[in-house]
Amino acid sequence: MKIKNMIRGEGIMNYWLQALKLIIGLLFLTTVLRGLGRQNLSQLTPYDIVYIIVLGGVLDGTFYDDDIGLLPFIFSAIVWTISIYIIEISVKRYDFLRIFFRGKPEHILKNGKLNMHIIEKNNLEMEQIRMLLRKDGIFSLEEVKDIYLEIDGTLSLIKYKDYQGVTNSNLGIKLEEDYPNILLIDDGKIEMEALKYINKTTDWLKGEMDRLGIYDISNIIYCEWSQRKGFYYKTKDDVLVIKKNGHAN
Repeated sequence: MKIKNMIRGEGIMNYWLQALKLIIGLLFLTTVLRGLGRQNLSQLTPYDIVYIIVLGGVLDGTFYDDDIGLLPFIFSAIVWTISIYIIEISVKRYDFLRIFFRGKPEHILKNGKLNMHIIEKNNLEMEQIRMLLRKDGIFSLEEVKDIYLEIDGTLSLIKYKDYQGVTNSNLGIKLEEDYPNILLIDDGKIEMEALKYINKTTDWLKGEMDRLGIYDISNIIYCEWSQRKGFYYKTKDDVLVIKKNGHAN
């Protein structure tokens, strides 16, 4: 009976130890996120995700190991927290560290020209960019003059003046409802599913491109189509040229 009671007692202690580790880990994580000024997940940068993963690794390594007591775990969590704050203070003081740890906004569309170098560097696809634009209520790249890819993965943009200002409803003008813009060509490749969606064929698309004076599909970086507006496209001639010194034309 004494042995059973000892086993039960040790088991209960282990449960309490694991519970304390979870609570302390949660408190440390909450403290760090509050200290960094992050109010919600949309404000987290990729490096903030690394913070969380590292804490998860520390918690995982100690949670299932009964030989690691509460004090070693608290020590690891304190070192983790202090390291984060040191990095954050250094990032605020030194620009090169800020760029290294957090990155910087990228200009992926400049004066209507796509910067394919930056788009490819960030492993972005045109459909991803379109999806992010749709979240801002923009359904055509034609409306946008400049796009910045922010460090948290969101897009900031500047519209052309023709798409800004007073709305038609403010002026009492009633227009026909617009149709969705369909991405038909992405980086020189025809989107077959998109063609099926609008009940068109590759021959139709190639014929339309020929009519527009574009005889090589692979030369098209981006091409969208809507029933009301027709085609809007970007060719390789519309791409920013990156010089050896890193400047763009």
